[in-house]
Amino acid sequence: MTSLKGVTRLAVLLAFTAQLLGADALAQQASQGDPVNQTDDPILKEFVWRSIGPANMSGRIDDVEAVVGDPSTIYLGFATGGIWKSTNMGTTWEPIFDSYPVSSIGDIAIAPSNPDILYVGSGESNNRQSTTRGDGVYKSTDGGETFVNVGLESSHHIARVVVDPRDADVAYVAATGPLWGPGGDRGLFKTTDGGRTWSNTNSIDENTGFTDVVIHPTNPDILYAASYQRQRRPWGFNGGGPGSGIWKTTNGGDTWTRLEGNGLPGGELGRIGLSIHLADPDIVYAQIEVPNPNRRQPDDPDPDATRSGVWRSTDAGASWEIRSNNNNRPMYYSQIRVDPVDPDIVYTMGASFYKSVDGGVNFNTVRGMGHGDHHALWINPDNNNHVMLGTDGGFNFSWDQTATWDFVNTMAVGQFYEIGLDMRRPYFVCGGLQDNGSWCGPSAVRGRAIINEDWYRVGGGDGFYVRIDPTDYNIVYSESQGGSMSVRDLRTGQSRGMRPSPPPREGQTVRGGLVIGAEPTDRYRFEWNTPIELSPHDPNTVLTAGKQFFKSRDQGRTWVASEDLTKAVDPAEQSIMGVSGSEFMASKNDGQSGFSYGTTVAESPSQPGVIWVGTDDGNVQVSRDGGATFTNVTGNLPNPPQGYFRVKRVEPSNFAPGTCYVVMDNHRNEDWNPYVYVTRDFGQTFTNITNNLPVGPTNVITEDPVNPNLLYLGTEFGLFISLDGGQEWQRFQNGLPTVRVDDIHVHPRENDLVVGTHGRSIWIIDDITPLQQFTPEVAAGDAYLFEVRSGVQWLSDMQKSVTVAGAKKFRGQNPASGTAISYYLPIDLDGEVELTITDTQGNVVRNLTGSGARGINRVQWDLRENPPPPPPNQTAQQQQRTRPGPAVAPGTYVVTMVVGGRELSRSVLVEEDIWMSETH
Repeated sequence: MTSLKGVTRLAVLLAFTAQLLGADALAQQASQGDPVNQTDDPILKEFVWRSIGPANMSGRIDDVEAVVGDPSTIYLGFATGGIWKSTNMGTTWEPIFDSYPVSSIGDIAIAPSNPDILYVGSGESNNRQSTTRGDGVYKSTDGGETFVNVGLESSHHIARVVVDPRDADVAYVAATGPLWGPGGDRGLFKTTDGGRTWSNTNSIDENTGFTDVVIHPTNPDILYAASYQRQRRPWGFNGGGPGSGIWKTTNGGDTWTRLEGNGLPGGELGRIGLSIHLADPDIVYAQIEVPNPNRRQPDDPDPDATRSGVWRSTDAGASWEIRSNNNNRPMYYSQIRVDPVDPDIVYTMGASFYKSVDGGVNFNTVRGMGHGDHHALWINPDNNNHVMLGTDGGFNFSWDQTATWDFVNTMAVGQFYEIGLDMRRPYFVCGGLQDNGSWCGPSAVRGRAIINEDWYRVGGGDGFYVRIDPTDYNIVYSESQGGSMSVRDLRTGQSRGMRPSPPPREGQTVRGGLVIGAEPTDRYRFEWNTPIELSPHDPNTVLTAGKQFFKSRDQGRTWVASEDLTKAVDPAEQSIMGVSGSEFMASKNDGQSGFSYGTTVAESPSQPGVIWVGTDDGNVQVSRDGGATFTNVTGNLPNPPQGYFRVKRVEPSNFAPGTCYVVMDNHRNEDWNPYVYVTRDFGQTFTNITNNLPVGPTNVITEDPVNPNLLYLGTEFGLFISLDGGQEWQRFQNGLPTVRVDDIHVHPRENDLVVGTHGRSIWIIDDITPLQQFTPEVAAGDAYLFEVRSGVQWLSDMQKSVTVAGAKKFRGQNPASGTAISYYLPIDLDGEVELTITDTQGNVVRNLTGSGARGINRVQWDLRENPPPPPPNQTAQQQQRTRPGPAVAPGTYVVTMVVGGRELSRSVLVEEDIWMSETH
């Protein structure tokens, strides 16, 4: 093969494509160098993810830490979004944990003696049903530039880390331990050699770990710690037991004494939070969960020591006094902080944020933040007016001791569950966020970057499924917890509830959609994350599932229901940590709306009436008559997960009516293995295609709509791709951080790959056409030029020409302007590849050159002609500023590639932008 000389592909990109849609994306790529998690696979290396946000509401923040003496340096630990750092008081932020194996952060500790030394406890300890795990303790000695895992890998959840102020090699870790089962690294661990070795200084039992530890500021051998017995099971939660309590050591953890009596509540306890006063360390506050099955009388003003609340000791834990019954949802929060200067100023966190100025006797609700659900608080010890707060919706800071707040919404750290795509140009992506409702936003914006103001809300509550009518993008379906479904018309702003409901009793009205043939006494219950799907054959037909399968042919106005498709498990008959489900428990079943419900539903795109349903108790059901009858095919699974496993996704094939992919998740039984199956005979037999996938629960699978051998898989720890129908999997994260992937779609027109992540919002790979066309025949042949996706000469949208100034503004990445020209080379060439673009008369419009590297290569054509030749006597720097060539007219063009004396050609259509009204 011959090689041709020319400018490099990078030079072409930087010189000619910083226009219209592509300017922001290119600037970011050029400044950041190679994308994070870049593969060296020659077939996949050119496909790079871009982030579109949103950052309007970030995900759950578990910890906020700043350097004492230099509070401009701030670290945020997110529940599923990694670690972010700012060195300019929050004006800009950089993710610093994107390439490590996990993305869940429980706590961050900065060594007081050396702020470059960080200890990070991975795995949040908020005990939610959606909580993911970590893999131990990470340490950095260079301010977060790099991290090393230093042990306690099976702790899964770490609630707190403290470092001895005298010696950065001495640290303590409160490891809560696995949430979904016993055992693991749980207890109060200590290292004296910087994490090389650890000793468990207080191990209680297989279900009890530690949820807090505080260190005496002037005598670091004195520590207080809170133990916590808890376990979550697929059907419920038990948040307490005899293992929970408060402990004290005076010899650096050599021995611990359990603090009991002397004013502390007796009996079994739940979660406990602790705080020690910096100026007077004899003052210690404890927020204690005290399980009580009896309701508190509303007219009782005095604090009740038999109930959850706030206790205070003024004599180093020798005696305690209950101050109030302030304690909101203990298993999820239990965070208390005392002001470093004034011991009577106390903050507690919960759905609301509370402040006391009288030592915890009375609390007032603090308002003005960007979101509720508060988990993390840092108070500047040098200026107690300076307060920083982390919530389920992002980061806030105050300079006047919580009187006013600034809300930072520049980090795209949203926790999406499901996403949906519409058919606008450019198309919009919609999705549901943990505790932040459901939103829609553009995949691209004409003339500038994507910003938060481009996103709009279409649903409330905890957002889950969003589906858009493919024939009318104004019709949007959304769902929040417990099957609260609605359909909204964007033209009018009107919405209508559509949750399947029985006929009303006398004097009542129907709330939602009427189930035909039901009785007024019938009750329908739904899973926390209830599936909604539109039939691929009729967008007015809606499918959902609770205990039964439901189908509506009139947009949710009326429904028909199947028989019960679950195992009908009664949680009251199941036990957790030896306690029967019928008995009282601390924080009983918090976050668990019920059990034995449908979790996924889908109709075959290739044959109407073939419907699949999966449940949270391990059933896979298939109907071949539109949902009238179902067959349970679970028993045909080879080596299925054990226990009540969760069927996360059913994915009927686009090509064969009997083919369906099924993804299971069994981490709720403390089984973290992947489970992926395919059937090609309507469930009579299944094949396990997990194959070489690493450990980690599997969440979602998508079959490519063009190439049946091309599969995309979302897992708890990243995204995978298979080019051969699941025989082999590869990580596919060029530019995508380590993050949980909960949903995947391929846009049916653009062939963009779009993922919804539970921790880093929404990401897109533009134009996967070459992967769709990369067949075994192409791989085994000579050089190949792939079909070229049409390009659009986008107009400049004056209504979107708003001022986006300053660094404290989120800017999502637009696609590069124009269209990508992709080709495959079976071997490395000595030089570059020449590409020529001509019009229909054969006139040369543009000359481009691309890489001669083996694999799939891409060259971006910005839909412009060759630039004019530079004037004579210009310097090289002046030549780089030469104006680009004029935009080509809409029409058909021909791309020709010359390799080894062979000419390969493809036509490419340049379209006129006639769709601007769709985005207004």
